Amino acid sequence: MPSVSAFVDIAFRLYVVAELTARYLALCALVVGIIGYWTAGANTRRSTRFRGMVIGSCAALVAIFGLGSFYDLVGYVMAGSNFLPPRWPYEAGGAGDLLPLAQAASGMLSFLGLACFSLGAALWGAGGPTGQTRSRGYRGVMYGLTMISVSMGGTLFTVFATVFASV
Repeated sequence: MPSVSAFVDIAFRLYVVAELTARYLALCALVVGIIGYWTAGANTRRSTRFRGMVIGSCAALVAIFGLGSFYDLVGYVMAGSNFLPPRWPYEAGGAGDLLPLAQAASGMLSFLGLACFSLGAALWGAGGPTGQTRSRGYRGVMYGLTMISVSMGGTLFTVFATVFASV
């Protein structure tokens, strides 16, 4: 059976590919929006469409960078002061056979959630106001946030369980 770190590594690689794709998609939408807005001239309908693309892609980039930074900050706060065991929670010694499986699921959920969120934010920002791209991007953002919340909730639950068990 593969180890916990092997499961988490696969999900992390998927997250890296999805995040890079989302960043480049949002950057391309930003460039297209700026060029389109600049060349719109007196056509207000076209100007409004490209202005929305610029604002949406900027919001997607801020969300992608912001959520990644927030997740890193929470990880640092939880494990940076040597409060938790080394390489916790993904390779810490467990109490039983179920703990490594739960740790692998938490790691995979966090990276898959970040991947869904990143791609969803890029699609949401690049999509039109009533198009399928925007609605699918919105669903991607919601699914990603749900997966991240479940992963963080499980991680925080194990922290509090460890603290209260040692008291």
